[in-house]
Amino acid sequence: MVISTLLLNINMNNSALKDIQQSLNIIRTEIEKVDAETKIAALELIMSTSQSVVAMARKLTKPKVRTKTVAIPKTKIIKQRVAQPTKEKEPQNKPSIQKPIKPIAPLQNKQSTY
Repeated sequence: MVISTLLLNINMNNSALKDIQQSLNIIRTEIEKVDAETKIAALELIMSTSQSVVAMARKLTKPKVRTKTVAIPKTKIIKQRVAQPTKEKEPQNKPSIQKPIKPIAPLQNKQSTY
């Protein structure tokens, strides 16, 4: 099936090219019979037709490009307060001066008599 379709397309392309060639030959013979201004006008027509055919062929061979809109999330900046270290009353590096501890008097020895 695919091969027959390809052969049909090639055959159609060949017949279309033959038709175009015959038309161009007819135009060439008719242009030879007329004056210079008419020749220039005919060439301008052929050029504009050629340009539109080339543009259409480019459009057909150009790959289709799909565009897709994508949402990009925005980052939100949140300012937070940073806890500042509190001032210590006494720096850790300095030895602290402590009052001497008074010794506790020993317990009295109470012997009980039983």
